[in-house]
Amino acid sequence: MISTIHFKNYRGFEDYRLSNLARVNLLVGKNNSGKSSVLEAVQILAAQGNPRVLARVAEQRGEILAIGEGTNNFSPEISHFFYGHQFKSESLLEIASDQPLGSITIQVVGLNKLDKKQLNLIEEELYFQQRFYIGGDPDPSKVSMLRETMPRLESAIALKISRDKDSHDNAAIPISTEGAFLIALNRLFPSWKWKEETASVQVLTPESLEPRSMSLMWDQVIAEGRETDVVTTMKILEPKLANIFFLSGENAFRNGRSGILVAFEDTKRRVPLGSLGDGMRRLLALALSLNRAQNGILLIDEIDTGLHHSVLGNLWLLIVHAARQYGIQVFATTHSLDCIRGLAWLCEQHPDLAGEVSIQKL
Repeated sequence: MISTIHFKNYRGFEDYRLSNLARVNLLVGKNNSGKSSVLEAVQILAAQGNPRVLARVAEQRGEILAIGEGTNNFSPEISHFFYGHQFKSESLLEIASDQPLGSITIQVVGLNKLDKKQLNLIEEELYFQQRFYIGGDPDPSKVSMLRETMPRLESAIALKISRDKDSHDNAAIPISTEGAFLIALNRLFPSWKWKEETASVQVLTPESLEPRSMSLMWDQVIAEGRETDVVTTMKILEPKLANIFFLSGENAFRNGRSGILVAFEDTKRRVPLGSLGDGMRRLLALALSLNRAQNGILLIDEIDTGLHHSVLGNLWLLIVHAARQYGIQVFATTHSLDCIRGLAWLCEQHPDLAGEVSIQKL
């Protein structure tokens, strides 16, 4: 498990350390204090700085830029990842933790600072994508022309991503002077094998509440025979709930809230999950995420959203037990004092579990 995380020049943190992290960690603080940034940092670390994850995080925040004048090409923007939005050549940020995630460093460099291997990979990708520096139909002669031209493009820059200080297996991604990625990341560097994630990460977001997303997670639960665990979790809000059903067929997901039915102990009629309110939908997504995050990390933004204060103590009890059982480390955020009180109730009523939790005030 992660016990410390250290940020330098990352988002709103110029130099900041979180220590004494536990199996279940609740991040509290005012708006814009950096709670979501911490969740993103853990996600980036677990992915070893994979540019696809950087791009996904930027897009989720709406950090995108149009590339070129009069164009409909939009690209994720990396400049806001740097402290104070200060983005220029030699800008550097670092996210570090203890093992097993290690550290990553992201630095803005001129193309003339890259080694031959990094330049070759950039040239290859630019050639195949035909988006920047090269135009028109593919022409093998343009690759050699690019090799001669690119090192002298002093105004061009790249994002250099280093994993651990002594690592030589680094990436370099071409970016615009405004900080937008200059290559499509859906097939990033086919000739360069990015390391696998050192830990599986499950992120509970509003998108996780969509029936299609939950249906995929439910398939895994069924395959592993753990549907009873999910139903038990749902009984926190609805004690008489007996079962959960995901519809199949082309009409299963006709809109964003259909496709899931629940059954009760005292009736044969199945009720759409949406009829039971957003709290039940969010609790189902949480239960599925806990089951999917085995031996990994679960990140939950605004964990108490849609849930009444009276169930928060039992919710924390469930999360801590599941985290211990499945080998999960949980990071969650909240604005709610009730959520903190629910965690305090857990520590008071179950002192044997108190050592498994941590509250981090940002």
